[in-house]
Amino acid sequence: MEYQRQHLAILKSRMAEPRRRMQIIMGPRQVGKSTLVYQYCDGIDLPYDYFAADGVNRKDTTWIHNHWQEARMKMDLHKDKERILIIDEVQKIDGWSEQVKAEWDKDTREKRNLKVILLGSSRVLLQKGLDESLEGRFEAIKMGFWEWNEMRDAFGFSMQQFIYFGGFPGLAPDIHDEDRWRNLMEDTIITPILTRDILEIEEIRNPALLRQIFELACMESARELSLTKMQGTLNSGTVPTIKSYLNLLDQTMTVKPLQKYAPSPIKEKNSVPKMQVCNSAFRNRYGQFTFEEAVSSPMEWGRQVESAVGAHLANRSYLDGFELLYWRNDKKKECDYVLKKGQSLVAIEVKSSSADDTSGFEEFRKLYGEHITAAFIVGPEGLPLEDFFSLDLESLFKKSGTDA
Repeated sequence: MEYQRQHLAILKSRMAEPRRRMQIIMGPRQVGKSTLVYQYCDGIDLPYDYFAADGVNRKDTTWIHNHWQEARMKMDLHKDKERILIIDEVQKIDGWSEQVKAEWDKDTREKRNLKVILLGSSRVLLQKGLDESLEGRFEAIKMGFWEWNEMRDAFGFSMQQFIYFGGFPGLAPDIHDEDRWRNLMEDTIITPILTRDILEIEEIRNPALLRQIFELACMESARELSLTKMQGTLNSGTVPTIKSYLNLLDQTMTVKPLQKYAPSPIKEKNSVPKMQVCNSAFRNRYGQFTFEEAVSSPMEWGRQVESAVGAHLANRSYLDGFELLYWRNDKKKECDYVLKKGQSLVAIEVKSSSADDTSGFEEFRKLYGEHITAAFIVGPEGLPLEDFFSLDLESLFKKSGTDA
């Protein structure tokens, strides 16, 4: 039986309700959005129409109307009491949200029971359209990268394999041939993001620089890297351009530049960023260690674990709506990850051996204890990785003074 993510039960439940809101399935590439809809359609007896906007001329202002009208005509012809319309990659059509609004409102006025599911890869374009035109008419189902328990249950991943290869289900069968896996990462995921997805968000004047920034940020995941140092390493681009490109990478859920936590928002925004991939696969596409080499090197494996913990947190930050930061004082004492929601903080330190220094973690707890709802160490002498990757992170903000 094909693996079913938890989102399927959510979609089934919502679509079984009376028509009130369209369902919009959002998420990055290769996380199973289309598969989710196929699984849903296989399990229902209702008639449906599926259309994909991939490859359509984005200036075509009639494409959405024509397919919507086709679904209406079929509904009338077959005298369907209920029908489902599915549009994939909807954000690829310019002005999609205004067109969807007009069609949805027409069906509402005519009391037509045509339910709608929209899918899209570009988080920014989708969110912009939702905010501008479809307020009150939609409900989002956010899909992130596959997590540890999913890759374990669906593909038999070990913890070490998940930490290194990350959560891309489509590439899971290829991890035993690492050259092939890296080529597929490049051709099916990274290149489409850099050459298509980002161009849908903003015009890129220097695509080569964008790729260089992406590769450098991936290789330096879980490390601080100032923009001026990036500029010097790349020997190209201005600091504002580098900052702008990093922001675009953040919006496509590839690399998240973490800011340093500070009580002052101004100090926070002006801090040296800590690079953090959102999926371990991005880091190890460019890594200098094979899987076996990484596992057998304690120093490198420690970096792998810290980056994988950060990738999980970055992925969840998009889904759960918390800020992901880090902390370091003038004496270079550091707390690896700080989660912030409102005034509540969660402090997380990653420790791969008993020799690792945790003084920064303890210092952060002393300074900001009144706002900390949870603080714990991840590693052999703290919370086991298996337990960490299974945590309900949202619940940590509701606890008071807990340590794991």
